[in-house]
Amino acid sequence: MSKKNTPRLPDVSAEGRQPARSRREEMERLMAERKQQERRRSIRVQALVGALVVVLVVGVTVVVLATRGSDEPAAVPPGLTSDGAIRFGAADATVTVQAVEDFQCPACQQFEAALGSTLAEYRASDDVAVEYRPIAFLDNASSTEYASRALNASMCVLADAGADAWMAMHESLYAQQPAEGTAGLDDATLASMAVDAGADEDAVGPCITDRRYDDWIQQHTDDVMSSGVSSTPTVSVNGTQVEAAQLASAVEAARS
Repeated sequence: MSKKNTPRLPDVSAEGRQPARSRREEMERLMAERKQQERRRSIRVQALVGALVVVLVVGVTVVVLATRGSDEPAAVPPGLTSDGAIRFGAADATVTVQAVEDFQCPACQQFEAALGSTLAEYRASDDVAVEYRPIAFLDNASSTEYASRALNASMCVLADAGADAWMAMHESLYAQQPAEGTAGLDDATLASMAVDAGADEDAVGPCITDRRYDDWIQQHTDDVMSSGVSSTPTVSVNGTQVEAAQLASAVEAARS
């Protein structure tokens, strides 16, 4: 009687199952690595897109600012001399007195209190012209850039109502000069003073609150300071700087 071949049963022991589990784990590991690679690739793509967007935004911003700068030059107040002064007197006057002032400057207030009437006499004369060249370099002396705001308000008056109204505003600003280190007069007060000086309320109000001449003021102040002026008031007679106390004698000498 021949022996029957006994079928070989599959190995179901732990040792027999290990290779199948290892293959499954290997497949899972490979799939996990693939997902990780895809995730890293996606992050790189997103970062690249983000960088391109930033570059595009910066480029557009630069173009817009450049265009704005070329299309919208700084507003310049009308009625000024070539060096940014308000002139009272004939163009061919024998003597020209020029005063560089800052509306926040206490020494300028003292100068106006002491010599304002003398300057008024010069303005009314036939042979002496007076030029006021206001700047704003004392913005740090207030918490609201009062020097610039006051100068802007005076330029708004000049633009709307002319030199005589500007002079009235000039006198009011020194009469009501705020102490250094304070906020200074607010825009509503400046607008009220401008109207009292002769400006139209509807015209001067927005000009003051919008600080229409701010860019010009900054550039003008830089130009004046770069020309050699280092303090206010700086007074000159026919281009020669003089001490305030010597103004009258310097004018008389220039008249002769």
